[in-house]
Amino acid sequence: MTRHFRILDSALDGLAQPATLAGPGAAHPLWAADLEALGAVPELGAARHCRDIVLCGPCASTMDVARRLVEEGVLAPFGSVITPEQTAGRGQLRRAWLSRPGNVLATLVCPPADGLWNDLRPLVLGYLFAEALSALGQAVQVKWPNDLLSGGRKVAGILVEERKDCVLAGIGVNLGWAPPAEALREGHCVDAGEFVPSDGAVGPVRLWGALVNHVETGYRTLLEAFSPTEFLTIFRSRMAWQGRRVLVREGESVRYEAVVRGISAEGGLLLDRAGREVVLLAGDVIPV
Repeated sequence: MTRHFRILDSALDGLAQPATLAGPGAAHPLWAADLEALGAVPELGAARHCRDIVLCGPCASTMDVARRLVEEGVLAPFGSVITPEQTAGRGQLRRAWLSRPGNVLATLVCPPADGLWNDLRPLVLGYLFAEALSALGQAVQVKWPNDLLSGGRKVAGILVEERKDCVLAGIGVNLGWAPPAEALREGHCVDAGEFVPSDGAVGPVRLWGALVNHVETGYRTLLEAFSPTEFLTIFRSRMAWQGRRVLVREGESVRYEAVVRGISAEGGLLLDRAGREVVLLAGDVIPV
């Protein structure tokens, strides 16, 4: 399917700097190479309900920019925003997302989903992005609920937020840089690593375009051809740490060891805790 790119030509009341062909490219050579390969990119202008990829200048968070564009009727499901730099990127539990220009920093507008599909949305997106990245480079697995691992290191992360019927998925991919262990929060679950695409010349803009195309096609296929129960069986093919013993952290004080067994019908992590099956709905797991 054809995916069009557009330049954000408005500051959106201070949410982002307007992008120019010189602005994003000046931040990192991979951006410059991508924009040169794309050729002329039109401005966003008065576009309505589009599925395009919007290139914006430095911003606080692509999730905030995307939300505003949805509220203004500009972006439709599978439309997205990508930036070379954000100052207030966030992950799970509003933890800071560390990145640098050259990495993928983007937000995808998600389509509506009913019933169990809505509960499973984070896993569906994790699975589809893992599939897409694996097709474009090294093998990637999903660490429940939203981290993407390659070679045992975190190369990407996904954050799904829903407000007022607007569902957004923020995605960061370590394409040109990964934070060193000492820069990560104390007690982090896994070290960071870089994703290396098969085409070493591809930059964040073209990689994001390929990812969005793959995810949109896969999303429609999954929801049309499979039931939620069938999806959970499919998901296991990309699930990290199955059968491994992990340390589970729930909140500030609850700690215990368990063995990862799978995914519950509602998307929780199935664990064997000393012979007793438990379902983890929120928390961290660390291999031991």
